[in-house]
Amino acid sequence: MTNYLLQLSLPLSLLLLLLLLAQKVLLKPIGARSVYALWAAVPLLLLSSAFTPLLPQVVNTNAIKRYQVGIQQLTAAADTVNWLFWLWLAGVLLCSGFLLLSYISGRAQFNRAAALTGNSMPPHCRQANCNAGPYITGLITPHILLPNDFFHRFDATQQRLILQHELTHWRRGDLHLNYLALAIVSLFWFNPLVWLGYRQYRHAQELACDALVTQDAGKAERIAYGYALLSSTQQAPLYWSPLTHHYGDFNTMKQRIMQLQRQQGFAKTWVLSAMALVITATFLLQQPALAGADKTQQLTAVMRIEPRYPIAAAKDGIAGFVQLKYDVSADGKVENVSVVKSSPTGIFDKEAVYALQQWRYTATGQRHQAQLVQLDFELDPVQTDMERISVTPPAKKG
Repeated sequence: MTNYLLQLSLPLSLLLLLLLLAQKVLLKPIGARSVYALWAAVPLLLLSSAFTPLLPQVVNTNAIKRYQVGIQQLTAAADTVNWLFWLWLAGVLLCSGFLLLSYISGRAQFNRAAALTGNSMPPHCRQANCNAGPYITGLITPHILLPNDFFHRFDATQQRLILQHELTHWRRGDLHLNYLALAIVSLFWFNPLVWLGYRQYRHAQELACDALVTQDAGKAERIAYGYALLSSTQQAPLYWSPLTHHYGDFNTMKQRIMQLQRQQGFAKTWVLSAMALVITATFLLQQPALAGADKTQQLTAVMRIEPRYPIAAAKDGIAGFVQLKYDVSADGKVENVSVVKSSPTGIFDKEAVYALQQWRYTATGQRHQAQLVQLDFELDPVQTDMERISVTPPAKKG
């Protein structure tokens, strides 16, 4: 799992850099709604990397590949893999725990708030006993929390636009998209560009929501909305929650107010072109044949787990080899591993089979059968620049 995420981290980082640059350069010419839509390229990249059907490759199934397993692999290889996995998992659990606490805290704050009734109020709308909000949260049902001075700080026009802003987040599915974005952040927590990208994604989301709320508003309503944003900036939230939308971002409020003066439509050509480019680039990166590579190229291993050297064999000074036959599924998983030949018999078989079952290859969309590999268990490491020649006795003539 960690190797797969590390492999995806490079193209994901490049895409995030492009999106950060696009948000800075393209916001004015194509508008906030189109820039926000460009962020859909991130889950599209991850989805394409996992499910892109690739062209088949011709593989020579008669060739035996040989890999040396030295005594240095006694514990080092497996321990390194385990260490990286547990470190990654600890980060995922830490992020997940923080998100869970944020959700519980938000629900508790909403439950303590006073319920609001009236024809002008949407359902599930409450008023807090502090300056928390306005924001909307929820998974199945939208819950709107308003600050304690909401009806005094804002006039009727501003109240209507603020409620419309929150409900627009819900109708567009912004909250659920944020859950997806936070899941990606939790999986790739080790990549600082993912955190920066999430921050800018949320900023683009707010700009897009502002643009949608005020697209049919008159000049007076836009001015009133701008004053509402400024007023919310002066009321800093008690705490930051990744599951809610807060108005009071002082660093971006100026840009939000300036953006109200411009109203652009949705640039479908830009968005669709960007999505097509992401899919095409994913095809080219994962399929050497499409990029002009030799179609006779053999399978490429993307994750190879080194077998552990059995401790008993190491203590007794035993070396040997194991020849294995296996299949590679269309999505790159190793299946049907069996021992063809081993020497000494049964000494290294278990560790060899266990390690090979965890190998992963580039997905080709085609099943590759009867692959052969030989794992050489050597007590003394062999120099990599030394030529090695295997000599076998000639077959007996009948």
